[in-house]
Amino acid sequence: MSDMNANMILVGFLIILVCQDLVAVKAFKRSVRDGILCAIVPGYILLYASREESRQVKPLIGWLAGLGILLTGLVR
Repeated sequence: MSDMNANMILVGFLIILVCQDLVAVKAFKRSVRDGILCAIVPGYILLYASREESRQVKPLIGWLAGLGILLTGLVR
């Protein structure tokens, strides 16, 4: 694995982590259960961020972009 792939994996992971934490902080303000699930379960952010009441569009787009960067680094 080249340095470029390792850097892409690291950057993608960090973007995912930051976006997931942003949504988790907002979820904790609404409900402790939702906050814990957003912080621990990576896929739960997709469900929580797309709900009608919360509409967390920017962190969700960032999370998906980070996932794309991470997968690109793994495939290359």
